[in-house]
Order: sequence, then structure tokens, then C-alpha cells
Amino acid sequence: MASRLRAEGFAIIGDPRQADVIIVHTCGFIEPAKKESIRGIFEACQAAKGQKEVSGKEPRVIVTGCLSQRYPDELLAEIPEIAGVAGTSSPRDIVEIVGEVLSGEQKVKRVGPPGRGVPGDSRYRLKEISTPWAYLRVSEGCRHRCTYCAIPSIRGSLVSRPEEDILEEARVLASRGAREINLIAQDLSDYGLDLYGERRLPQLIERLGEIPGVLWIRLLYVRPDGVTGKLAQAMTGPKVVPYVDMPIEHGSAKILKMMGRPGPQTILEAVNTLRDKVPGIAIRTTIIAGFPGETGEDVEKTREFLSAIRPHRVGVFPYSPEENTPASRFPGLLPERIREERAEAIRRLGLELSRQHSESLIGKEIPVLLLRPSSRNGYWIGRGPHQAPEVDGKIYVRAEGTAGDIVTAKVTRAGYLDLWARAITTP
Repeated sequence: MASRLRAEGFAIIGDPRQADVIIVHTCGFIEPAKKESIRGIFEACQAAKGQKEVSGKEPRVIVTGCLSQRYPDELLAEIPEIAGVAGTSSPRDIVEIVGEVLSGEQKVKRVGPPGRGVPGDSRYRLKEISTPWAYLRVSEGCRHRCTYCAIPSIRGSLVSRPEEDILEEARVLASRGAREINLIAQDLSDYGLDLYGERRLPQLIERLGEIPGVLWIRLLYVRPDGVTGKLAQAMTGPKVVPYVDMPIEHGSAKILKMMGRPGPQTILEAVNTLRDKVPGIAIRTTIIAGFPGETGEDVEKTREFLSAIRPHRVGVFPYSPEENTPASRFPGLLPERIREERAEAIRRLGLELSRQHSESLIGKEIPVLLLRPSSRNGYWIGRGPHQAPEVDGKIYVRAEGTAGDIVTAKVTRAGYLDLWARAITTP
């Protein structure tokens, strides 16, 4: 959106008090995300009011993204300060939407059916990159219908980007300093199924590895039933880090069936395939606690299953009943307190698994991507292959170099998520 606006002569600024338009991009997936988005909208509206009191000019507030896709009329009715709402196609339409709002339209509503338009466009990436890594979306939407999930109703079914467009965007990112490319989608493993009639993630990974400047390729969000021997083999490529984010959601066969998710046996097969083909692979996963009908026995099965497959990171979320999803109509909804307590119990196990994994790295030599200098003289903040951006912790490494360099470092100390290390090679 920022790149499209800049191309039309708009300036993107950091101070809402000097803005003509404030754009709030939202999430509407689960209840905590909705609440965070609403807080952001109120903060923008307050900033706009404050600007009017000082200068007499009130910036117009536009709400984009998933929340406005789900609840456009409610947002306009309940927050009168909003000048416009735009749904999940807003990145493509943002210039026209801003123009309509600035032309004096009282209320602008631009919300089409989910899945409208192909996601991403290599022509519209910001020219500067503030970090030596970037996300790269390969598809939008999801063809699966997990009973708790609202994403298909918000984002539509699977829409893959053409392979050449993805590769061109990766080249652009590499030319601007991105050394690590993190592939994202609602389900990476389905990439290409709608365009090419087959899953093309393995081929895409191989071609991305041929791009000069790209040093690391990381896979985020792969379903267990999308893990094949061909995909695992592609992950042995020299630039693919031994890491995958593979949500399993639960350990009880009964609950997984109610969720519409792959069962324990499929999950185990996926884990074994990855570990057989990709030695030392780090597996991040997620769990939903307190699903309708879940018993104490189901919780214990989840704990046992996690202990058996031993992921290195576990994200845990209490079940959030989302309207218009099948699970929201299931009997046996647990009180919020119980859902939170069960999530916390599994979270504690996840932290223990993370601690054990971190401590197993003490004394080992691992590659570290340098991100930025630490406040401590002579140290850098970086990440290892087992650490995805923003969620898996970081490494404080004594090293010399520049952002984007990869050094080999010996791990000297470990916390639950973070590591401390000393570089033994220079770039």
C-alpha cells in the first residue's frame, strides 16, 4: 500500500499529527487480534481529534484489512470517526480509496468478496529495507476448512502467485539487502495447486536458491499433510535453513477430527519424514487449547504428543469461538477461564521444550545472521537457523561485521529462547 501511494505522489510519514490520512491495517482472525485492532483504530481516531484541536484540520481515518472485511458496516456505524473501510483487496485499491476519502466523500466502503485479486505484486515493494530479512508471500487464502477458522471466509480459497512473479520479487528484495527470505502463506505446501495442478513448493524453493544475494530461505506455515518426501528433499538445499513452522493444533485424535485437521498419525509421519531427510531440523508448532468438548484426558494426550514429537517452539492459544465457523456451534464450549488455564499449562510445557533445545546448543557452532548492533559494545543481535523473525528469540553474539553478514558462532549460554555466543569466523 505504501509503495502504491508513493508512486502516486503521496508521502508516507511517521507522525499522525501531520497526516492528511491515517491508515489502520487490521487483523480479524481471533478475538485478541480483533481487540488489538480496535485499540489501534481508537488510537488513530484520537490522534486525528488531537490534530484538529491544534490546527483545525482533522486527518481522515481509513481502516483496511481483515477486520474491515469481516465487519465493514459495524465499524462504520459504531465508530463514526472512520471515514472509510476497505477489505482484503485494499492493497490493490488503496490509491483510489485515499482519493475518494480526500475528495470529500463522507463514508467510503470498498469491500469485495474474499479472494478478489491475486496477492502480491513484485512491482510494488518499498525501495528501502530496514532489516536484512523479508517476508515473501507466495499465495493467499486457503482451500481447507478447519472448523474453528475464519480465514477462508475472510481471505477466500487458495490463490497462488505465478512463480516468475515471486522470483522477481525475491530478486528485488535481494538487491535491496534482504539476505533471508521467509516464505509465507496460509498453507505453503499447497502453493501452485490452483495454478499448475500440482504442489510446486519444492520447485520454487530450488529456484529461489539460485538467486544471488539470497543466503537463507525459511518456510513458515506448512500443514502436516502437505509434508512429502519431495518437499523434505528440497529442504536439504544449501540455502534452505533446517526449520519449519508446522501447526498441529492438538494431540487428541478425537479433537483433531472435530477440528477438521490431520490426525496424530499423519503428524507423526510428517515429523519423521522431515527429521529423516533434514538432520537437525527445528520444528515450531501451535496448539489450540480448550476446544469445545475437550476433556482433561484430551489435554493430557496433547501434552504427551508434544513430549513425543519434541518441537523446539510451541505457540499456544486458547480457543476463540469465531462467528460463522462450524466450531462456534459445537456443544461443550468451555468457560474462558478453563480455556486460559489449559493454554497456560501447555505453554509451560512448550517453554520447557524450548529450554531443553536451547541448552542442547551450548558448545555448538552455528551460523548467525547479524541483524543490528547491540547496545553492548562489540556485540550484535542476530538469529540462528532455528529462529524465525519476531517469534523465536534472538542471539547476542560477540562479533565484527555488518548487518546481513552470516558468521559462525559458538554458543556459550542459553535461555528459554535467547542465546549468547562468540563468533569464531568473520564474514
